[in-house]
Amino acid sequence: MVEEESYFLELVRYRRKEEWTMSDLPYRVIPDAPPSFTAGAVLGRLADGIGFRYRWATEGLGDADLAFKPAPDCMSLGELLTHIHDLLRRVAESAGVTTTADFMRPGEGYTEVRERTLLLAQEIGKRFKAAGEADLARWEIKTTAGETYPFWYAVNGPLADSLTHIGQVNSWRRMAGKPVPRASLFKGLPPPQ
Repeated sequence: MVEEESYFLELVRYRRKEEWTMSDLPYRVIPDAPPSFTAGAVLGRLADGIGFRYRWATEGLGDADLAFKPAPDCMSLGELLTHIHDLLRRVAESAGVTTTADFMRPGEGYTEVRERTLLLAQEIGKRFKAAGEADLARWEIKTTAGETYPFWYAVNGPLADSLTHIGQVNSWRRMAGKPVPRASLFKGLPPPQ
């Protein structure tokens, strides 16, 4: 298997572009479906769906939006985005994808956080698609308490949880008066121009 670039290296490559734009980020459209149904291909498509939904749920938000929370006992949008990244990072670590240790770094804002999360989803998707049955059987996922479970738990745990939270991002941005771009989630296409 060809060794994949880590999403951190991908991030560095994006940052070095002279005319970097948000359209350079992954998941403007969902990648083509894998040619066959295998366990790794299905998981890869799920990761791509998460990346695509995250991209459009967060499109057009900015640093000022991160403090919004619909109620005092809810996470803020920024905390929610942190949680989504942490969920994906746990899945990535279980699958052997190189990740960074921290979510927020001093001076880092929404744009950098969003970029790193999208690149992480992309790397997870690539890793899943390249995985064989033996890889999936060998992988384990750890809870935040350090308990270890078969990788099956990643599906009903952090992967499903990330979709729930992406839905919350969509709801909360609507409550904050920030309409969600009308991407075709079923077809994986960006909003019409």
